[in-house]
Parts: sequence; C-alpha cells; structure tokens
Amino acid sequence: MKKFLQFISWPIMTGVLLAVVLLQYQQLEDLSGQITQAPRDTAQAPTNAVAPAAAAARSYADAVERAAQSVVSIHSTIREQIELPPADELPSAFRELLQTIPSERLWDSLGSGVAITDEGHILTALHVIEGAEDIEVHFTDTQGNSVNARAQLIGSDTSTDLALLKVESTALPPPVPIGSSDGIRVGDSALTIGYPRRDLMNQKSVSLGIVSALGIPRDGLPIVQYIQTDAAMNYGNSGGALINAEGALIGINSFIYSESGGSDGIGFAVPINKAMIIVEQLIQHGVVTPGYLGVITGELLTEETSRTFFGNPDIEGLLIEQVDDGSPAEQAGIQAGDVMVAIDGSAISSVIGAIEQINRKAPGQFVELTIFRTGEYQTISVTLGTGTAQYRTQFNDNARIPENGLD
Repeated sequence: MKKFLQFISWPIMTGVLLAVVLLQYQQLEDLSGQITQAPRDTAQAPTNAVAPAAAAARSYADAVERAAQSVVSIHSTIREQIELPPADELPSAFRELLQTIPSERLWDSLGSGVAITDEGHILTALHVIEGAEDIEVHFTDTQGNSVNARAQLIGSDTSTDLALLKVESTALPPPVPIGSSDGIRVGDSALTIGYPRRDLMNQKSVSLGIVSALGIPRDGLPIVQYIQTDAAMNYGNSGGALINAEGALIGINSFIYSESGGSDGIGFAVPINKAMIIVEQLIQHGVVTPGYLGVITGELLTEETSRTFFGNPDIEGLLIEQVDDGSPAEQAGIQAGDVMVAIDGSAISSVIGAIEQINRKAPGQFVELTIFRTGEYQTISVTLGTGTAQYRTQFNDNARIPENGLD
C-alpha cells in the first residue's frame, strides 16, 4: 500500500502544480488585457482634447498657392512737377538760384497688382501708377518662368483709387480665382499677398489676419464700403490681393491707417464686387461711366424715421429728399417724398448697395424703381443719364457729398 501511494503521489503533485501554473497564467493574461486596454482608452482623451487646437492650426498653403501666382510686382517711373514760387516774389539774391532748381523730378513707385483675366488685365491701386511714364510688371508665368514686361494703362477710377493695366507680352500671369465680397463676415480669415518692400520687389509676401470691420468709409465718405483687416499691409502692398481662406480674391489692398508709416494692423481693401464693376466698365469703355439717376437721398428708413415721416413704422427703403432739375428721375416722374423701395425688383439693403446697382448700368439703359407714394407702391421705369449726382449720409444739409452714381 505504501509503495502504491508513493507511486501515485508524484502524478498527483505534478497535476496540482500544473493546475496552479495554468491558473496563474490565466490571471496574468486577464491582468495584461486590462493594462493594455487602459492606455488605449486614455489615448482617446488626448486626441479629443487637442482636436480644437489642431483645427485652429490649419495651414493656408493651398489658398496661397491658388492665388499667389496671380499677384505681380509693379514698378513705375513717375514724373512729378515741382511747384516753385514766382521769381518776382523772391529777393534778387535768390532769383538766380531759383533758375538752377529743376521744375520736375522723376521717382520710382513700387506696388502690387492682381491678374484678373486670361488676356493679361492687371487690377491695382491708382496711386501706384498715377502719373507714370513707364509701367513694368514682374511675375511668374504658368510655365514657372520669371517675366519682366511692360504694361499699358487701360483706365482708372479716382473714387475707388483703382486702375486697370494690360500686360504687353505673350507670356501672361494666370488669373486669380475671383470670389465675392458680399458674403464675408467680421471674423473671417483674410490674407494679403503683395510685395511689401522696395528691396524685396522680387519676393512676394503673405500676411494672415481676419476681417476686422466692414463698410468702413475713407475720410468720412461712404462711397466705397471698404474691408478693414489686421493682416499686415506695408509700402508695396498697395494694389495687391486680399484673399479668403479658399484662395479667392475678395478685395484689392488700398491704404492703411498708420501714425508710424508702417503696418499698424489697420488696413483697408476695396471689395472685389465693387472693383469688378469698375473693371467691366474700363474694359468696355476705357472710362468709368456709371448711370445717373438724379436724386438725393438719406440713409435707410428706420422704424423711427418711417413713423416720423409716414405715421407707419413699416415703410422700408430710401427717402428721396430732392430730385435734380432736368434729371432722368424728374423726367420719369419721381418726386421728392417718394420712398425708393427696390431697384429692378431687388430690395434696397443699403445706400452703397443701391448706388452699385445703378452704377452697374450704363447711361441710356433702363432701371425699374419700386417706390412708395401716398400709401401705395408703384413701379416706374427710368432711362439713366450722365451727370454728377449727390447723396447725404445724414438728414442734414451739411453732409452732401458729390459722387457719380445713384443719388
């Protein structure tokens, strides 16, 4: 019996030990699964936590690539007359010296421009080339070749400080994607592209910012609803591109507000929708010839002013305060006291918007005006003319501002 027990004890002990080993292995495997699962779960949290930061750090390289090849450097030579005092107003000792002083001087102007058509039309700021004898543009063509070419002035518009050039070369810069300035909002991303310095005239530069404000007038004249941006603009950026996050052109860089002479983050651009109206007229006629209506209006009616004038807070539109003698509006029967509610069926949302609707049409074309008069709405057809018109930004006699256009 004793020998039998000794014989079977070893297999039993071996089996027990094997069972213990298997049990411990199973526990370790379960523990390992828990340990490896924990980092996988915790790894999800940081990914979610940094997602907003990753989104904020997006790249604008694709947008810049779409637009940058269309931005050109403009170099012009400008002849400027020097105003000298009459010789008889100077002491005799200085009269001979006066004769040695040149009556004019030549200086170089640097700026930027944007190609907007396949035919080589370049849109820029007028002050970049105003008075220029020679205009030269520098750009990279669609083949990647560096090109220096002369450009001719097609026409310009002083009210918007815009000028249209045409490249005199078989090699042309590619046109920029044209966006819309109507849908932009304060806070949208905006990038400027241009040649900011004379010593960097062969190196375009990109600055990133946001749309800071909309509808900003210049010198108190709300003729153009400028786009304000904090994207840096410097000396040579005038006439360059203001693009959105998709690389579409939304404005032409115009001027900056600066006490130092450098970029203070307060730059202004002409909205592209306004600029393209000018371009269309310059290509067709060589000059800007907006249609002329011949009325003077104030700001849009509010509930308060509508109630004051009509005893009804719901009248919307522009109150016509005066009709010019002999104007197209007078000939069509428009009267002072009418409210202009819509133009060609489109409701009037702003003074500038109404002006631009009229400016899109040439003299001789018709415009359908919906007006409110003595409690009724009616539509009057007007044949636009030519002339210098006026509008007022407030209901007072001291804010009358001359401008070719609607009012």
